[in-house]
Amino acid sequence: MPDAAREWHVASLVVRHRREALSALAAAIGGADGLELAMQDDTRSVLLQESDGTAGLMASIDLLQAVPGVLSVNLVYHHVEPQARPGDEPENGTQELPR
Repeated sequence: MPDAAREWHVASLVVRHRREALSALAAAIGGADGLELAMQDDTRSVLLQESDGTAGLMASIDLLQAVPGVLSVNLVYHHVEPQARPGDEPENGTQELPR
């Protein structure tokens, strides 16, 4: 099993909500680490979420579901990228692609 402390999680979430929830949703997003609003209309929002583990992703989903007026939070995309261990990166800060 991979070392979860060495992973980077990137996800997109679609949030369906009532119009009246826009300000509360904006406040929740603004106060949360790793959440970013990508697109929004009156009743739907697309969010990007980044964290160093699934616990951060689940905390974001729980936070959004608790906002009054939010009807649903759906995970649309989830990617896990291994983080380089200290010392694995070349001195110039770039990584070479495997051949």
